[in-house]
Amino acid sequence: MAIAPRTADELLRDVTVLKDLAVADLKLLSGAAEVRKAARGAPLFSEGQPGEGLFIVRTGEVKLSKSGRDGREQILYLARPGKAIVEGVRFDGAGYPASAVAMRAASAILIPNEALSTLSDRRPVILRAVLNMRARRSDRNLALVSDLSLRTVPARLASFLCTLVVMREANGQDSRNLVRDLTTETVAGRLGTVREEISRGLAYLERQGALSVSPDLIEIVDPKRLEQIAYGPKKS
Repeated sequence: MAIAPRTADELLRDVTVLKDLAVADLKLLSGAAEVRKAARGAPLFSEGQPGEGLFIVRTGEVKLSKSGRDGREQILYLARPGKAIVEGVRFDGAGYPASAVAMRAASAILIPNEALSTLSDRRPVILRAVLNMRARRSDRNLALVSDLSLRTVPARLASFLCTLVVMREANGQDSRNLVRDLTTETVAGRLGTVREEISRGLAYLERQGALSVSPDLIEIVDPKRLEQIAYGPKKS
């Protein structure tokens, strides 16, 4: 039997920062929410369109990215169910600074800026929560800029794989054998490079004894070596 998508109330209770709000405040937010859907490959919104508000992914997966004039794409992050998309939260009438595209059929709830503004006038704690969400995203984007400008592709790739290992360990999953469920193009987009550089980076990490790479699987052979390439040698 298919599992019904979570309601707005259920989603908001699981969102970092928002979950700390009082139940009554979460009710106010969920009461203003509407559902948006996007087919696989279709935009939830596009860069330059007027910002509409706060999205929370309900089903599927959404890719946030920017594209250059030469067609190259930089993936900012991937948003899965329960994750917030804050780029449209603004009260100056300006547009989205990036695009959100469904990696597979997706739906999200949208809390419009008009509702956020009205509710924030009544309940300043809601405005503080939303501002904190935007600040956290800004911090992550600055970390991404630093990563792209100051680190090599193999180091960024090693860091990406280390993060996957930590996530899988936290979920009680096999952290040594990573199924290659993300395409090389997707990984390249997230790391700000091209597919060929990712392939070369994997080959380098394999030569360094950190990985064993096959078409369908990446085996973490030496986690400590992978961390060393990702973050540099530990200081004594």
